[in-house]
Amino acid sequence: MKNSIAFMAILGVLAMFLAGCTGTTASTGYYKFTGNKMVTATFVNDAPVSMETAPYEKGDEIDVAVELTNKLPEDMAAGQVKVRLTGDATMPNFFTGAKEMLSSLLKRVDEQGVENPDEVSIGPLKYVGEVSGQISKTITGQYCYSHPVNVKANLFYTAKAEEIGANLDSGSNPPSSVQVTAITQRPVDVNPSGDSGELDFTVTVKNIGTGRVVSALGDCFKFRDRREKQELKLEAKGAYNIDCEKGGVVTLQEDTQEKNVDCTVKNIKSSNLGKVPSELTLTLTNFAYEDEIAPVTIWLESSQ
Repeated sequence: MKNSIAFMAILGVLAMFLAGCTGTTASTGYYKFTGNKMVTATFVNDAPVSMETAPYEKGDEIDVAVELTNKLPEDMAAGQVKVRLTGDATMPNFFTGAKEMLSSLLKRVDEQGVENPDEVSIGPLKYVGEVSGQISKTITGQYCYSHPVNVKANLFYTAKAEEIGANLDSGSNPPSSVQVTAITQRPVDVNPSGDSGELDFTVTVKNIGTGRVVSALGDCFKFRDRREKQELKLEAKGAYNIDCEKGGVVTLQEDTQEKNVDCTVKNIKSSNLGKVPSELTLTLTNFAYEDEIAPVTIWLESSQ
């Protein structure tokens, strides 16, 4: 028994020694629930009714509502989401009654992941076109929202490359279609005097969703061609002041939907270097995100 205890103690000491040699790994990510959607939008079941066996008649009121769900762990203020119908549903020769609406307060996801959806009515519609027999119409829509993306990451203020751990843990990004997908850093470059140093790192910002970045909520739903730039702003905060190129203005490339942004930390005290990760907050602002609502089909028939 004594030999077994001694053996286990030796193993424990060896494990601690090996752990010290492999460097420090950053803690797990900040966000418990993540994904590529900050807000989801779907047409409410039976608003409109989508059953071929239960068609509408010309002149019927067709209720249309969209369910909005905030996926963030924080509330989203009223008016931060715009919703509208598109296509034939907005054409006066086919339908009347389509509305563009703003959201009410959207409550956050709670600690257990329970969502708090809210409904926005963008109808009712009336079909005013001609109906011969039974026809189908596809109802389409869009939504657009504006809210900062706060990414919780790590920087390693160390002059040793082997002490640089994970800069971007899983869960560092909140649920969002615009994310920081990578951070790469170099060791601190200590100046010849040895009293201070400089650190360079690169942040990759990417649109990983199916929608498009627009300049502001007021610019949602406007005509734009593919040459219009997708721009936003990146702000980095940490233990020291951080400067990013072009004042933090990020222009996403149209082909890859991403951009690498170089940032620099100066005047780092060399006496305070170490392998423990330091908190880095990256905030993406000055943009709105425009996306599509999955379409729904309705049926209409001529009145007898």
